[in-house]
Amino acid sequence: MASPTDATPQPAPGPGAVGSGGLTPGRPARTLRGVSAAPWGLRITGAAVAAIFALPLAWLLLRTVQRGGPALFGGAGTGWRPLVNSVVLASSVAVATTVVGTAAAWLTVRADVFGARLWRVLLPLPLVVPSFIGAFTLLAAFAPGGLLDQALPDAVGLPRLGGFGGAFAVLTLLTYPYVYLPVSARLRDLPASLEEQARLLNRGGAATFWRIVLPQARSAVAAGALLVFLYVVSDFGAVQLMRYDTLTRVIYARRLDQVTSVALSLQLGLLAVAVVAAERMLLRRRAGSSGGGRRG
Repeated sequence: MASPTDATPQPAPGPGAVGSGGLTPGRPARTLRGVSAAPWGLRITGAAVAAIFALPLAWLLLRTVQRGGPALFGGAGTGWRPLVNSVVLASSVAVATTVVGTAAAWLTVRADVFGARLWRVLLPLPLVVPSFIGAFTLLAAFAPGGLLDQALPDAVGLPRLGGFGGAFAVLTLLTYPYVYLPVSARLRDLPASLEEQARLLNRGGAATFWRIVLPQARSAVAAGALLVFLYVVSDFGAVQLMRYDTLTRVIYARRLDQVTSVALSLQLGLLAVAVVAAERMLLRRRAGSSGGGRRG
């Protein structure tokens, strides 16, 4: 016989109750993209920090407008050459590190390379070397009477590093880990069964990489390349020693000329903001695609 308590009607589950299709009590609300919404306190703190870091850029913009307006965006006598040099160098290094970092990640994670564990330890080491030290080391090695000049026969002529080629070589050697690390982490997360199925379908290693692996690691590759681009744009040590006129080097050389240095600094700041905005757009697209996959 049922007790009186069994017949007591239970209240209908509210929109926040467990199992009702709503939110679980104690958990943060979730956005449409499946990402937890940040608390208001964290949002306010983030906005305050962003405003503080935006103050220098706002000051540069104000000073540029006061001292001549849009005409100064051309560099006040230097033209667009420093900006073009910075973009060309950063783009070239980003492309080179994408190839080197992705290939190194593939070889150490997926391919049966001898000493793969040791390579996983050695490959990220360039991150601890400042660009100034790396550039000085290469210059000393390739200089007449340097280490390589003494080790090689006299008939072998070594190229003189400097300018675009020297800066490109140094920054590529020092920044490829920014691509290697996220790509290798992404490859470890990918199930190896996809590649095994491709091999069963008589797909070669190159076809498997281009059609199956690379599309799934594309977001990691792009994020690493953007990080390399931002690093190269802001670098000073390597371009200073290699005597390649990028924005950072010309700003330092014209530091006593406020009109020129402020205009070039504004160019550098706007370029950095554009790169960060592109990276944020990439992260949102990646979160949206992964969220859609989870919901499906």
